[in-house]
Amino acid sequence: MRIGFDVRPFLREETGVGVYFRNLLWELARIDRENEYVLFSASWKDRFPAEKIPPFAKGRFIDKKWPVRAVDALWYGRRRPTLDRIAGAKLDLTHSPTPLLLPTRGRTVVTACDLFFLEEPDRADRQAKIHFRTRAERAFREADAVVAISEHTKKALRLRFGLDPGKITVTPLGLNPLFRTPPPPEEVEAVRRRFALPEAFLLFVGASEPRKNLPVLIEALSLLHGRGRREPLAVVGRPGGDAAAVDRRVGERGLRAAVRRLGYLSEGEVRALYHAASVFVFPSLSEGFGLPLLEAMACGLPAAVSEAGALPEIGGQAAVYFDPRSPEAIAGAVARLLDDGGLRAALQVRGRERAGQFGWDRTAARTLALYRSLAGEA
Repeated sequence: MRIGFDVRPFLREETGVGVYFRNLLWELARIDRENEYVLFSASWKDRFPAEKIPPFAKGRFIDKKWPVRAVDALWYGRRRPTLDRIAGAKLDLTHSPTPLLLPTRGRTVVTACDLFFLEEPDRADRQAKIHFRTRAERAFREADAVVAISEHTKKALRLRFGLDPGKITVTPLGLNPLFRTPPPPEEVEAVRRRFALPEAFLLFVGASEPRKNLPVLIEALSLLHGRGRREPLAVVGRPGGDAAAVDRRVGERGLRAAVRRLGYLSEGEVRALYHAASVFVFPSLSEGFGLPLLEAMACGLPAAVSEAGALPEIGGQAAVYFDPRSPEAIAGAVARLLDDGGLRAALQVRGRERAGQFGWDRTAARTLALYRSLAGEA
């Protein structure tokens, strides 16, 4: 087979979709020595980093100096030029990590990470508002196969679009092996000193997008501080569409000194923070999977997380859950983890065991089996 991909989701700083697709392709490069992979990227000013290109045994990388908006307008509006034409060869299959079909003469696969852009469109990010809302249904119906990253997302696809369950393949995401190994103590201490963090602090990892529900987390932190607690909150991730709202809420509640915005960090730095923190807090309104929860569990960090979306499916019995729309519920769950040493110890053990059930090798193996099935191979 000759399989085509658009790798722009991990051209720059990666969020969930980019992390998913980068790890999937790198693992496919490890396990598949037979099929040919055509990777496409385009940007007017950014060139794709050489170290990010998956080392396929049979691979070709195409990097065009084309404006991103022009490519998107042509591909998703007029459905041309086909990726086959750009590659100069017929593609048997293309796989998009988003609910947008890649134009091709071959068969098509799209991934559904979640349906938040349809469930709460006012809180969706810019790309979802511009492209996903109007084109997702057609993509899900026309694609030859749909990949869902959790059973929760598969159920949402069936309920909203009435898709045949046989058309949907569930491929849970995996865990970067980096998070299975504790960092050296001096590395943990160095990141603590760098960001002036105390011995006890709360940690959130994710972009400041509306779905992540950070303003309500700030309300919960205000409740905790009003009750005499002084643990600060470290926020890791790139600024997003909700950054201004979060900053306003922090100022209104007088928490400037208690909320540390650390920005986008490397995976090694994030691992050190998971080992330095006291509690991981994840108040998202919707998650198709929730990679930060998986990482926190692997690092033995007790987690208080939203009961929404796929998070209970991923966390199982290894986390404490709360109503994400209730600051009181969030504050109560966090305080419980801070105060109950026995519960913390139990969750550390359960979390590591739970995280051990997820690996990118399994994600890639299931995905490759889907490709072969579509191609009619055994």
